[in-house]
Amino acid sequence: MTRRSLPAYLFLALLIVNLGIGYHVYSQEAKRTESDDVFKQIDVMMEVLQQIRKFYVDGDNVSTKKLIEGAMRGMTSTLDPYSEYLGNQDFENLQEETEGEFGGIGIQVDYDKDHIIVIAPIDNTPAFNAGIQPGDQIYQVDGEDVAKLGVENTIRKMRGKPGTKVVITYMREGFDEPQSLELTRALIPIESVTKAKIIPDTKIAYVRITQFMEKTPNELEEHLTELLDKQKAKGLIIDLRNNPGGLVKSVVECCGYFLPPKSFVVSVEGRLESYEETTKGKKYQAPKVPIAILVNEGTASAAEIMSGCLREHGRAKLFGIKTFGKGSVQSVIDMRNGGALKLTIAHYFVQPKDVPNRKTIHKNGIEPDQVITLTPDEIHDFEVFDQEWTKARENKDLTDAQRIKLDEEFRIKREKLDKTLNSAIKELTEKTKEDN
Repeated sequence: MTRRSLPAYLFLALLIVNLGIGYHVYSQEAKRTESDDVFKQIDVMMEVLQQIRKFYVDGDNVSTKKLIEGAMRGMTSTLDPYSEYLGNQDFENLQEETEGEFGGIGIQVDYDKDHIIVIAPIDNTPAFNAGIQPGDQIYQVDGEDVAKLGVENTIRKMRGKPGTKVVITYMREGFDEPQSLELTRALIPIESVTKAKIIPDTKIAYVRITQFMEKTPNELEEHLTELLDKQKAKGLIIDLRNNPGGLVKSVVECCGYFLPPKSFVVSVEGRLESYEETTKGKKYQAPKVPIAILVNEGTASAAEIMSGCLREHGRAKLFGIKTFGKGSVQSVIDMRNGGALKLTIAHYFVQPKDVPNRKTIHKNGIEPDQVITLTPDEIHDFEVFDQEWTKARENKDLTDAQRIKLDEEFRIKREKLDKTLNSAIKELTEKTKEDN
């Protein structure tokens, strides 16, 4: 009894000191909001912490750090699906997603109560190759319920050493019951601008942006210079399907390649600060060719900014189906303990404040100019095709060169089934004929 009482008194003393510091910090906030409720609630939280440390049966196995981090995670979980407290490892994972590479199955996700929703699979990853689609709902990972794991632990559980196995249990519209799928984790290279080319038998350039990262503007400039300036393409298709977004500063810079300096891109409107992002007039300016942007239900956040911005300026038409509808901006705030706070600080609008009856993208999405949907038979044809592609790739006798050639052959065949892409090609081809 004596052995346990001394740490308890020391802990209580520390609590009193912390409460004094907390009062000094938070009383300023309380005065600003004309309320002293903040300090009262912190007092209750500290009381709960004290009682756990004093009476919880396995209290010796629970660190104060773990309890405090749990409280911070719980605090942010009451806000919105995109705000969260990130411990050291979670912060490193987030940095990998925007800067490097990691081992996993290759999906971007959203969270909804007892499951996670696939926003988009990343190109050429285990999830993509297995046919995981935007909107798929994952309820279990290796037999553990997502509802119990929470979003962070679920993501952590799906990640792991390349070559190891993980089983996800998911539902999809049209399924009678959940399906289980075993995937082999792989190194997930986070490519940003991919598949840049002149579409065969046309004068139309094509680029796909998978995610807006720090390196995206430079990669896009490089491909635009090659396709539009050197090869003299007469039209451009930007494929933003299954692009979950990324860095706002990156998309603003990319929009600047197609717009005059100081053109409006997005209005970021927060509780304490609102501002407009405009193009900066970078050295590179793309030739003024007609642009088609491909979108779908996996087009979100920063990808919706580019789609909405270029359409508002009359520089692009949108083809596909309505976008995801994530019109909120998150800021990552470094914490002194090495973790970070990812916090929703604003909503964005692709129209300035003075536009009457402007529409918010958040939870609404963007309707394309040309809506293109697939019939059940066409969806079935795609699924069968992707299964055949996956089966062909599993041939262990293929050399790397043969597998690359096989992938290219299947991609060309898949493009012929792509109604959205072909509609954009047709539109731009007719447009370029008119301009000539």
